[in-house]
Amino acid sequence: MTRSALLCCLAAMLTVAMPMSRVEAHPHVWTAVKTELIMKGSLVTAVRHHWTFDEAFSAFASQGLDEDGDGKLSRAELQPLAQVNVESLEEYGFFSDLYEHGTEETSKRTFGDPKDYFLTIDNAQLTLHFTLPVLVPVDAKKKALLEVYDPSFFVDFAFSANEPVKLVHAPAGCKMDLKMAQDLDSDTMDALAQIPADQRELPQELMKLTVTMANEVSLTCK
Repeated sequence: MTRSALLCCLAAMLTVAMPMSRVEAHPHVWTAVKTELIMKGSLVTAVRHHWTFDEAFSAFASQGLDEDGDGKLSRAELQPLAQVNVESLEEYGFFSDLYEHGTEETSKRTFGDPKDYFLTIDNAQLTLHFTLPVLVPVDAKKKALLEVYDPSFFVDFAFSANEPVKLVHAPAGCKMDLKMAQDLDSDTMDALAQIPADQRELPQELMKLTVTMANEVSLTCK
């Protein structure tokens, strides 16, 4: 199955799993984000994400995976689903952009293959854990910026209210600021509600509005 087909199947599955009033509108998946920036000196060398999905998506995505019938989902039982997730995310740049301030249009960094990926489940919600190596590390002395969002608003990403971002191995003198995604106005939400569940791409005029949904981390090290 192609990745695009996988996303179409996701939309179809959610149509079954959710009330129709919820499915008709973008987004189709709600994701709480916790992120760690892995550093070596002032360089950001990796991004470690922890994404917790909403209960409806978690329930549908994990059904039929309890192979031993014990009523619990182990990491081993969830691992094939974790692999499908990270492989599918590659086509969309893992919904993450990392770059140095002032180079937004020319220097967004490419991530290497995901590492250390696995799924856990708690309180009926799946959490995908994965680490993205940064192929060309970003120097936070020049201000490093990380954005997490889906410009098509198929997935609604929002930083967790509890410890949304951490620095790992950061030197002294690093300062981090966090900007949460802006809420969309009622007219935009009404327009999004008209987008069919099986349509991922948004009209250009809506894409221009959903860029405000970016969650942004700004990191500067002296």
